[in-house]
Amino acid sequence: MRLRHGCDLNPGTRPASGGRGGARVKAAWPIIFLGCALPALAAELDGLGWLSKMATASRGLNYSGTFVYQHGDRIETSRIVHFVNAAGGEFEKLETLDGPMREVIRTNDQVSCYLPDVKTVIVEKRSARRFPALIPEQLSGVSDNYTVIVAGMDRVAGFDCRVVVLEPRDQLRYGHQFCAESGSGLPLRARTLGEKHQQLESFAFTEVKLGGRFSRDQVKSRYADKSKSWKIDHSALVLSDVPADTGWTLTRQPPGFKKLTEMKRSIAGRAGMVSHIVYSDGLAAISVFIEPLPKTRPVNSLTHQGAVNIYVRPVSDHMVTVLGETPAATVMQVANAMELRTGRGR
Repeated sequence: MRLRHGCDLNPGTRPASGGRGGARVKAAWPIIFLGCALPALAAELDGLGWLSKMATASRGLNYSGTFVYQHGDRIETSRIVHFVNAAGGEFEKLETLDGPMREVIRTNDQVSCYLPDVKTVIVEKRSARRFPALIPEQLSGVSDNYTVIVAGMDRVAGFDCRVVVLEPRDQLRYGHQFCAESGSGLPLRARTLGEKHQQLESFAFTEVKLGGRFSRDQVKSRYADKSKSWKIDHSALVLSDVPADTGWTLTRQPPGFKKLTEMKRSIAGRAGMVSHIVYSDGLAAISVFIEPLPKTRPVNSLTHQGAVNIYVRPVSDHMVTVLGETPAATVMQVANAMELRTGRGR
């Protein structure tokens, strides 16, 4: 996950979490209490089933439609076309319908972002989840950190949809509400809720078509011919990922978050390697980037983009950047607890 730039059509881009219950009943309690606990357990398992169905549908179905993103007073409308071919390859076209013209063409993890106003094409690898594919394929840890509730039915873009709510078990993470099309499981609406249950951001289809045959023309850039003379920007392109011990450790790990990956990255336009560590609670991911200090030493700073909080902190001769779709306090806790182990080079 990188800081959002012009290529991020989907404003609610989530940090990628990589590939990977309620009250506990005491054994001494009468058996009648066990009976009372069973319905809640069944509902949670059903909720996890819906989350899995949503994750599969958003990546494996053909669909197209228009959705609206809202964060505070900001509203953006985008159109998406998503196809999967017979070999399982994913093809996607995403374009803005208001504001600056932007278009993102994705083939599996290869992404090209067309910015006609500045005649630039940004080339990169996908490193984040985007609506409607916001649910990770692996759900390990979700039920440890969230209570998953199936909350009934609603209607979005003319389709009946099942409401699934994820209530955080503590203040370290946000709540979420999804509405999945009742047949396919495709998420039609997604809301992120803050510590006071206020809506931080939302995505919702206003029109959607499910199914259809694969058509390469529908996922081809309208700028494919015009852009041959445009500037090609590879500055965000990850040239290589090397699993490695970066030498950095988290001295105070937030409960429920586990380290998923640790690597060193070579990024086009960067002189040195960038250390990248990802922690996840099964749904939310926190990415830590560590690189040499720039010429101008940064100050501690907290910003946000939608529901994603970003905290920058200089540590000795390094710059630590932590971002995640979590409350600001969680991101800051991680940043302030990152240390270079004794004996490692500075």
